[in-house]
Amino acid sequence: MNTATLPKRTQKNLRHLLEEQARDLYNAETKYSEFLNKAQLSSTDEDLVSKFQHVKEGTSHNVVTLEAICNELDVPATGVKCEAMAGLLREAEETDEEYAHGSIKDAALIANAQRIAHYEIAGFGTARAFAKKLGLNSIAEKFEAMAEKSGAIDEKFTKIATGSWLSTGINDDAL
Repeated sequence: MNTATLPKRTQKNLRHLLEEQARDLYNAETKYSEFLNKAQLSSTDEDLVSKFQHVKEGTSHNVVTLEAICNELDVPATGVKCEAMAGLLREAEETDEEYAHGSIKDAALIANAQRIAHYEIAGFGTARAFAKKLGLNSIAEKFEAMAEKSGAIDEKFTKIATGSWLSTGINDDAL
């Protein structure tokens, strides 16, 4: 097949894809950090408010890490809009407006936060695989650490939603 006739985007390589993934994730984390302020203020459950504060701190750390990754890749962190995160945040905003304060709103906030955590796990994991394939081990390790933190956050949201041996969860309260 003659590559000169292919559209330019198919001629890009894995390194370029990794660069774009890093920039996309940088935008996603920046926007998510902004949303977390609202989520924290909207929640009525003390554990959930605390968890959103913890997630906000972690997301701020992710923004710094992604900026460092972009610097290491020699690309600007800015200039890409993450449409997937924009959609997830738009849905979260709508959910936030749709439900009154209380346990139902808290359950909705958790549902949205878990969707975002799963997006992060997928994005960080994919970028890690690209970096590893390219032999960029320090970058791969950074993406791996962010993916693991997102997985741990997802588990903590599940525990707040479903409860534990000693306490009921938000989902029980929302019945």
